[in-house]
Amino acid sequence: MPGLKDELQEVLIRLNRSAPEIKSSAFVSLDGLMLASALPSGSNEDAIAAMGATILGLGERTTKEFAVGELEQVYFKGGGGYIILQAAGDDGVLVAVTDESAKLGIMFLLLSRTAREIRIIVNRAIAPKIPPPWPEDRSSGPATGQSPSPWSP
Repeated sequence: MPGLKDELQEVLIRLNRSAPEIKSSAFVSLDGLMLASALPSGSNEDAIAAMGATILGLGERTTKEFAVGELEQVYFKGGGGYIILQAAGDDGVLVAVTDESAKLGIMFLLLSRTAREIRIIVNRAIAPKIPPPWPEDRSSGPATGQSPSPWSP
C-alpha cells in the first residue's frame, strides 16, 4: 500500500499530465516544507516550498486586510508562463508552473479539482483510526431499538 507521499506524488504527476501547459507541480505545507513534488530534476525543493508558503501567507493577510473573503489562489505571470498557487485545505498549498499558452480558467479548474483530491487524501491519512465502540452487526442489541452497549459481552 502506498504511503501518503507516494499518493500525493501520483496526484501531482496526474495533474502534470492532464494538460500539456502544466510543466511542474508541488504540494507544500503551510510551514514551508515540501510534502510531495513533480518538479524537474535540479529544482531547489526547499526554496520552492518556503516561497510557496510565504506567498500564500501574504495572500491570506492581504485578502483579510482588504476584506475580499478567503484566499482561493494567487498567480504570477512571467514572460514564459504562470506560477499558480492554490490553497489545498488547512494543510498546504498546491503550486503549479505552466507555460505562457495556459488558459487560466482551465488551469484554475484543474488546480481546484486537484486541491480537493489532495484534501481528501490528507484527511483520510490523518483521520484517527479508531474502531467503532461496538461490532458492526447490531442485530444482537436490545429489543428496545437501542444500540447495544459497547460494554456488553
